[in-house]
Amino acid sequence: MPIQQIGGVFVPVSQLERSILFYTETLGLICRGIEDWGDGKRGATLFFDPHPEHAAMLTLAETKDPISAQANLNFNFKCSEARELHAALQAKGCRVTDLETWDSPWNHHIMFDAFDLDGHRINLIEMVPILALQAAK
Repeated sequence: MPIQQIGGVFVPVSQLERSILFYTETLGLICRGIEDWGDGKRGATLFFDPHPEHAAMLTLAETKDPISAQANLNFNFKCSEARELHAALQAKGCRVTDLETWDSPWNHHIMFDAFDLDGHRINLIEMVPILALQAAK
């Protein structure tokens, strides 16, 4: 199949530099720099650390158009230590939802939502395999 991976998810942002700081300093992503896309358009590509084969993960796309709350993206990041991350984001003043836990037949889930500076909902989820939990007992 010619499609190999997601090249990036584009997130509209109202203030590029401010959004870069949120995603790097608050969430810990790596930014390779601001890109000039011509015609006054700019963006920035973000990666996990370390990033596999330099695969882009998010691209912040600055827009002068109003960002509608109804048009906000919803996406999630798999994480570890969700409880600690939740507390750290709260301490930084980030808007977050309460922690939720639930089980599927495969995983124990700990999750919550955080919101970026433009109101985009970011779901952060820790998934621990049920078999690993049973083996640890």
